[in-house]
Amino acid sequence: MRKFIEQDRINIINILVKSFKGNKSVDFVVGKSAKGKEILMEYSLENCLENGEVYISDSGNSCVLIKYSDQKSKPFKLWVWDLKLALRGIGIPRISKVLKRESSIEETQPKDPFLYVWFIGVQPESQGMGEGSKLLKSVLEMASKKNLPVCLETSTERNFKWYENFGFSVYASSNQFGFPFYFYRKEAL
Repeated sequence: MRKFIEQDRINIINILVKSFKGNKSVDFVVGKSAKGKEILMEYSLENCLENGEVYISDSGNSCVLIKYSDQKSKPFKLWVWDLKLALRGIGIPRISKVLKRESSIEETQPKDPFLYVWFIGVQPESQGMGEGSKLLKSVLEMASKKNLPVCLETSTERNFKWYENFGFSVYASSNQFGFPFYFYRKEAL
């Protein structure tokens, strides 16, 4: 895995849009619109470049967007991205319920510093071949060196066992979004 370079931008957005097609949580935020998903992934990429890190696999078929919970820089460009996401990605009628969702997630997340796996995506044709596992192992090693627990959320049932195989455990769950939503944590080694 290597750190993001600007030439990776389009590929990373493409990986995330394709790998989160039909994802209940993403659809809750931006609906089923491909353009909405693209805007959400662009927004997430920008946010992680400012407050975390972005990595892509050596093959270029998978990526991970991470944030550090204690980094909350909000330069003007992120305010512009907030506005773009709200108006062009989420849409005015959905903003209130998405803000409630985000508030609920923040309230549930730990108060102590942690490394947050916001998105980990693998091109659909490369799924099941170890791409995501290699990325997640690298993220866990990075978090261990920083002595940080790793947290994430998922609504994708097929991923539950995968995260648990890496030592994650559920610390909270919610059904308030209309589907099961699980909060996972793995302690620093």
